[in-house]
Amino acid sequence: MEKPQTIRSTEGLPRLLSDSASRAAVDAALTPTQQANYEALRALVQDVARHRLPGATSEHSDFYDENGLPV
Repeated sequence: MEKPQTIRSTEGLPRLLSDSASRAAVDAALTPTQQANYEALRALVQDVARHRLPGATSEHSDFYDENGLPV
């Protein structure tokens, strides 16, 4: 059996992770350190997601004026 190639760049990773079949291949290609970091990040996101208010977004244009400077 051929050893999976290690992922050395994050380019295209979000696209790969959106597909569950690709997700398994990506998981197999991560080093143990990368896998541990990825799992820790997923756990953090799941924990924080519980506190998200309905309708909340990451859009923060109301913090800036028409020139892009902080209000």
